[in-house]
Amino acid sequence: MGQDNRRRSGFTIIELVVVIVIIGILAATALPRFVNLTGDAQSASVQAMGGALGSGVNLAHASWVAQGAVAGVDSATLEGGITVGLNDSGWPENDAAAGGDGTITAAECVAIWNSILLNPPTVATDTSAEYQATAASPICTYTYTASAGRSISYDSSTGAVSITVP
Repeated sequence: MGQDNRRRSGFTIIELVVVIVIIGILAATALPRFVNLTGDAQSASVQAMGGALGSGVNLAHASWVAQGAVAGVDSATLEGGITVGLNDSGWPENDAAAGGDGTITAAECVAIWNSILLNPPTVATDTSAEYQATAASPICTYTYTASAGRSISYDSSTGAVSITVP
């Protein structure tokens, strides 16, 4: 009878197994959410760059409007003395002071990106940079090379910037 009066301390093996199983179930349901954080971060990065590009495009267009909003205004000077070439509608088309010719090339897409954005991610006409610039006039497409399905499109005829993320 002396042993029955003794106070039990600690956990039984069954209690420990139950706790471990519960922790395992919680981890299995939470882990997929944490694994997808990289994709979410990449999408957020592309969305931020698209927003910055859209703001820069609108600032260049506002400069064109401030200069009289006429087809003869070929360029705008942005913060830091950076020149952006404009088309006849006042939207950025290149980085030339002479303005645009109404068509856009991949090299001009790179020039727009580097002119309008302050310290932007790298861009090239091939896949060697963070973004690949391609052109199908009047649209520049900047494809995020680190992950498929993420891109930014800029329409130089309307100034519209659209962002594609999964």
